[in-house]
Amino acid sequence: MLRQVIAFTLLSQGCVTASTKEFKESRVIERIANKSETPAWADGSIAMAEESSDVIFVSQVSMGANSRTEACLKAAELDGRSSMARYIKEHISTSGQVNERDAASDPGYEALTAFLSQSKLSGVKTTQRYWEKVEQSDESGERVLKLRCVAKLAVNKAELQRQLREATTANGGNAQIRASLLNAQSSFFEGLAHENEQGAR
Repeated sequence: MLRQVIAFTLLSQGCVTASTKEFKESRVIERIANKSETPAWADGSIAMAEESSDVIFVSQVSMGANSRTEACLKAAELDGRSSMARYIKEHISTSGQVNERDAASDPGYEALTAFLSQSKLSGVKTTQRYWEKVEQSDESGERVLKLRCVAKLAVNKAELQRQLREATTANGGNAQIRASLLNAQSSFFEGLAHENEQGAR
């Protein structure tokens, strides 16, 4: 009986050891143009921010290491265009200044959300692109290679404000809801400026 208990204990310990996952820190093994380090704008710490007279948005996607870099970079650009509009929509909708239940059927609210949901922003351009190959642990703890691609998109701030304002006011609707939407947009841009000031300190 004692031997069975010892054998069971050893077997159980062996199972625990075998199932233990070991996750190691990610390691960059190759960068675009043999760069020595990841640019600050592409390190994942920035989503949307002000940069000079522009509003910029940084998008990143990951693919298998054998993927074509150009295809990966294009995917980051395309994702960035839709994600930029979605980011703005979510921040305006959740600002606390707009009651979605009351505004849901308002023409101004419907026009603005449709404009952003359909990614109709114009004047958006890609200003920088970057890729790197990264060795990282997958869910099982195995080391795998990934191609990480990042694109920086920019749109003139004044032009972006104009497009959002026109989408909000073009179809009329409840004046109070329209005012709340415009205030939410102003707060959104003020927040971007505030983040820039904080980052500069």
